[in-house]
Amino acid sequence: MAEKPRDVKAGQKVGPGTYVCIDCGRELHVTEAERDLVQCPSCACENYQCFPMTHIRPDIKTPEDAIHPPKRKK
Repeated sequence: MAEKPRDVKAGQKVGPGTYVCIDCGRELHVTEAERDLVQCPSCACENYQCFPMTHIRPDIKTPEDAIHPPKRKK
């Protein structure tokens, strides 16, 4: 079962994933392992829904995996 998105706020340290602004829907894609989440560049909202890399690919288990994804098995 896929991991459900969680709510996060600007200023929090976040890991790799997609962060969707809850006001305007703009997506921020984070690839760094530890980054301060910024306010939405479009509307200055501070609240996001987080879709971690593990939600996108089940073989991504650590921030390092997100930076250097394992090769997919054929």
